[in-house]
Amino acid sequence: MIEKIPQLKDALQTVQGHVFYTFQDLNNYIDNAIAYTVSGVEQGSQVLLVENTKLFPVIQRKLGEILSEEQLSSVHFKNNFDFYFSQRTFNPVIVFNHFVKSLEDETPIRTWGHIEWGSMQEAQQEIIQYENNINELITLKSLTSVCAYNADRMPEEFKKALLQCHEFFMTDDEMIKI
Repeated sequence: MIEKIPQLKDALQTVQGHVFYTFQDLNNYIDNAIAYTVSGVEQGSQVLLVENTKLFPVIQRKLGEILSEEQLSSVHFKNNFDFYFSQRTFNPVIVFNHFVKSLEDETPIRTWGHIEWGSMQEAQQEIIQYENNINELITLKSLTSVCAYNADRMPEEFKKALLQCHEFFMTDDEMIKI
């Protein structure tokens, strides 16, 4: 069943579950990451923001204009290359264990992960395995997690596979419950 959710900003505040986000517009992507992070902090969650070094300063600066220093202490920034490729390859078992360790606290947590790769063909199966593992954890612990991918770098078959292991599909301007 596919159910369109009105007003993306509202959906980012209330969504619970596993979100597959394919973005095309970098400005919308940044705005969505900020809206998701701010709503999480305002709801008392810790937010794990896994992002690339190019976008980190932009997002941090904009969050600094919105959130207090105390609120910013609830946002945990991780470099996506270090997070996903800590062993010089996309290793879903290591990444999954790293993710689980970040959830040991009882405080509610939201995650936003910008997933990038050098060669799509090399990492596709590993990413699908990782997404399936994360989906099980998200369901078990009632978490909220956005997995963001650049739509221009995603083959259609890969997109179809990722739709199978997420509860929601999001674009730059809408979210759909799958």
